Amino acid sequence: MNAIPYTVERRPDTGVNNVQLGIWLFLASEVMLFGGLFSAYFMLRAGAPSPWVPLRDHLGPAALATVSLLFGTIAVGIASRAVPRYRRWLISASLFALVFCAFKADDYQRFIAAHRGPAASTQMATYFLLTGVHLIHVLGGVLANIWVMLRSGAAPDPAPAVNRLRALGLYWGFVDVIWLLILVLLYVV
Repeated sequence: MNAIPYTVERRPDTGVNNVQLGIWLFLASEVMLFGGLFSAYFMLRAGAPSPWVPLRDHLGPAALATVSLLFGTIAVGIASRAVPRYRRWLISASLFALVFCAFKADDYQRFIAAHRGPAASTQMATYFLLTGVHLIHVLGGVLANIWVMLRSGAAPDPAPAVNRLRALGLYWGFVDVIWLLILVLLYVV
């Protein structure tokens, strides 16, 4: 069985290389996933018998989590420009992402302790669904960071590492945009 060769050259039919094409196709599927979730959010909120109240009492920790997530994405961006030292930046990015996860875990615990878990209302079920699916994507990004650190080892050619780092940057940028939408929809409006 022949393996698909790893190439860094641009494809003549798309103008991008295999890694870039793959990440854009993956992100397109993620847009469809979150598009469906956001559509469900809007339909459930519009049809709710009483108005949904923004979760502003948890906005402070959510804002700190947001800063942590954004710093992680910045670290991935720096990693793609600091190829010889990219591992340090990916470790930093992963730590920032894990801090985000810790904020979310604390948030979940506080909601559940206040009897505002997923079973409390449709609003809270939607909150846990949107933030939970996003949290899975953050953890998946940490795993992707680790995979790139292990897979891109001490290769003599830095091009594969650069391609992978750029793909990670696109992924983390997407994760940030989704989180910012969630933040505004659940905590602000």
